Amino acid sequence: MSETKQDLSHGAVDLLLSILDAPSMTISAVAMDRYHAKAGAELLAAGALHPDGFEPVAVTCADHDDAVVSVVWDEDQRRHGYFSPAVGMVGVEDRALCRFRLQPSWLLGWLAGELGFSGLTRPAELVTDRLWDIGDVWLGDRKSDRRQTAIYFARRVGEPGAMMRARVALQSRAGRPPGVILASSPVGVVDGLGDAAMPSLMPLTRCAKAGVPAFTLDLATIRTAAHGMKSSRPRSPVQVDAGFRTVRVGEREFRFGGDKQRQVIEYLYGAWDRGDGRVSTGLMFSDLDFPEITRLRDLFNKHPDWKDLIGAVRGACWLKCDELLAAGGASPAAGQTSRVHVSIRRRLAR
Repeated sequence: MSETKQDLSHGAVDLLLSILDAPSMTISAVAMDRYHAKAGAELLAAGALHPDGFEPVAVTCADHDDAVVSVVWDEDQRRHGYFSPAVGMVGVEDRALCRFRLQPSWLLGWLAGELGFSGLTRPAELVTDRLWDIGDVWLGDRKSDRRQTAIYFARRVGEPGAMMRARVALQSRAGRPPGVILASSPVGVVDGLGDAAMPSLMPLTRCAKAGVPAFTLDLATIRTAAHGMKSSRPRSPVQVDAGFRTVRVGEREFRFGGDKQRQVIEYLYGAWDRGDGRVSTGLMFSDLDFPEITRLRDLFNKHPDWKDLIGAVRGACWLKCDELLAAGGASPAAGQTSRVHVSIRRRLAR
């Protein structure tokens, strides 16, 4: 399987994942044309969908209720159609009866291209129609950060018995480098399914870069999921990934997608790590070359819990790592307790 990166829009990938989580990986032409016309056309042009027979149903357009009706052959009109009490027989174009199926080989090739595999890959099917081993790829922006990473792909992970079958199949891959299982299922289904005995399980949507028009996998997020976080201090209760996309404070984990959000997190983490405490918000924006009109709440307005991690008052801001740890979210590691208490006393004294 030869890999070349093929760009898809976020809408096309949303439809792709929806089809992947359908039992038969199929979608009818009428459903695609009526509800996903642009995304469906994109997947057809990319070669993701192939014709897979016909469905003798249509969506009625004559009675204004969008009901699904059975289609029959109309001898008089010499075409397929359905009966409407309002207007009689209504013809249906043959194209509307088509069914399309997602090609797993195309999907695995597209993923390999997104992940930066070069040359040929030969994905192995570990569980029929459910779990594939795509292969190993080196991930990391800098040479010193690069790690060999095993990549798996799974669909319908929430169905009964899916994870048990995956665990059994992955036993045959013992000895592989640390890896990640990319899943087609949504976040609400995937969260809580993985365990320590398996590679990290991540919904594909959680690996997407924010703020870019085409769907693009964030390879730093995948690398962190496979190989863990980093910290400037051994056994520190505060950890960040290489791109500041994830911050873990004790038991709390915060994820950030936008480039400007991550720049702010990196800046504030540096201040916290040096023991500087609060920093001037205006000075931070100046150092980061942000426009003067930038406001912190506007940068993070779509993040549900950013205020739990970032404090902001009277023109100053800081990471609330010490507050979170002192509140009991997790016990600070050895060597951290005194620094936490000193930092808190400094703030109270201001």
